[in-house]
Amino acid sequence: MFFKSKKADDSAISDLTNGVCADKINYTLIRSRRKTLAIHIKPDTTVEVRAPLRLAKPEIERFVVFKEQWIKKKQAQIAAKKPVKPRELSLSEYAVDEFEQTARELVETWEQRLGVKTTYVGLWKMSSRWGSCTAKTRRIRLNTALAYCPFECLEYVVVHELAHLRENNHSPRFWAIVAEALPNYKERQKKLKAMQWILHTLALKS
Repeated sequence: MFFKSKKADDSAISDLTNGVCADKINYTLIRSRRKTLAIHIKPDTTVEVRAPLRLAKPEIERFVVFKEQWIKKKQAQIAAKKPVKPRELSLSEYAVDEFEQTARELVETWEQRLGVKTTYVGLWKMSSRWGSCTAKTRRIRLNTALAYCPFECLEYVVVHELAHLRENNHSPRFWAIVAEALPNYKERQKKLKAMQWILHTLALKS
């Protein structure tokens, strides 16, 4: 599963904000170039709403209220489940068919924000790392295992690898670029590190 990144424009920029509808349902709103509204319940029972870039906020809130019973039912089901063991790995946040689209949108968004351009972005199965960058050829690889991780982890890996196109090392200047893009990148690093068992589990299954 591979894709080449396309030139980003204003219509490709994703927006991530927090919201709360009239019925006190807290959610994270992620806007992108998608055409439909969708609600995802994370493993920690928090709510994520994905919406088209220009869809009006009142319409999004009406949709959340309409889905209130479904949201509460899913939250209750997740809360009642036992913690997932490594050998019982299942998709946590993205459906498989949405992962490539989500990754593409993030790459296009952050290419523009960081002022860089890739020649190729591929999704690969890798056993020991989440992503890689070949700065000379401007090629980026993302681990398909990121499909099992929270959105903020995928975004961190995308920003990390794209930042190497500006600073091809892990010097203070490199981390300054990452910090400017994602001020909470250290928190995201910790979450990603906690997901390391996913790489080991998938390696055992392959």
